[in-house]
Amino acid sequence: MTASPAIAHPPSSTSGGRPPRVLLLTDSDVFAGTERHILELAEGLRALDVPVRIGCPAPSVLGERAAAARIPTVTIQKGGLYDAPAIRILTGLLRAGEIDLIHAHNGRTGLAAAVSTWRAGLGRTVATQHFITPGRLRQGAVKRALSAVAHGWTNARIAHFVAISGAVRDAMLARGDAGPERITVVPNGLSVPAPRPGAAARVRAEFHLAPGTPLVVCVARLEREKDLPTLLAALPAVARAVPGVRCLIVGDGADRAALAQRLADLGLAETVTLTGFRPDPLDFIAAAEVFVLPSPAEPFGLAILEAMALGRPVVAMDGGGPREIVVEGETGRLVAPGDPAALATALTALLRDATLRARLGERGRARFDAFFTTGHMARATLDLYERVGAAVAR
Repeated sequence: MTASPAIAHPPSSTSGGRPPRVLLLTDSDVFAGTERHILELAEGLRALDVPVRIGCPAPSVLGERAAAARIPTVTIQKGGLYDAPAIRILTGLLRAGEIDLIHAHNGRTGLAAAVSTWRAGLGRTVATQHFITPGRLRQGAVKRALSAVAHGWTNARIAHFVAISGAVRDAMLARGDAGPERITVVPNGLSVPAPRPGAAARVRAEFHLAPGTPLVVCVARLEREKDLPTLLAALPAVARAVPGVRCLIVGDGADRAALAQRLADLGLAETVTLTGFRPDPLDFIAAAEVFVLPSPAEPFGLAILEAMALGRPVVAMDGGGPREIVVEGETGRLVAPGDPAALATALTALLRDATLRARLGERGRARFDAFFTTGHMARATLDLYERVGAAVAR
């Protein structure tokens, strides 16, 4: 039986009236999972006739992609913990009636949004937590103490929190960020991804993969939290069991040199390729027989959704967000974090059995369609806005 993601609902409040005018807010100037989520959410809300803008730095990739999608933007540059310029802009938008709700996507913008609605005496603030362990908890003692005070003030003034997975919600509850009645799980959603025509063939040609070569693909930043050493440790056993297997690890990061050395030490130079950053990760997933993500504590796992949407079976770790996305034995395999032998066994079984891969891939696509599209995410988010009283009388 297919389990659905656990989505809690906040108490019902004001509903009806026109939809709220929403500003999705970040001061991040990179384009990673959070920024992609903001763009997808904006497009999904717009499809539901919600007037939506994105607040972000300029120039930024998010701003550029929003413009290309014809989503209005408000320039909010990165500031300090108490970002006076951003607060002035947000307060002005609230007082002018241009926005009714600010949906913040990191700690600094959460503070700016909460101060702005407090100063204006208008509007509501909703905040999404995208991480199991926020970066503020990894700061030095003094900064961590100051941040705790700011977050305590902010959290008390946020109407409601969104957690992108049950794992994130549980971590928020354990920290005391808010009570369970003020946290709703809304899983990330994606538009159905579309690799470029001929993508799989081009990837295989670029990396000199002969027809029929078994291919494992991992899309991940080369950082410690992704635990790529466990994947590398699993691959010698996979290579012995599945002759000619290849693995492409798509991404870049601080651990690239260390991982390259580990490849050499394990004699995997002919098996594994670190491709570096690529703007076309979907093409690589489309070329794969199996997608793998070894992160032990992923807050969600957008790349897993992409693989499921493309009908590729997934091997992931039995923890964090992947546990809520992948159904063990039905849409993919879940293995114990940090266990190379278990990972090797799961990969080998899938690579040897084309019928099993097809069945898991088909069911993974069905699960994506049922629970993880942009439309599902946008409808759940709009329901939350209305429940916290953001709907405005006509």
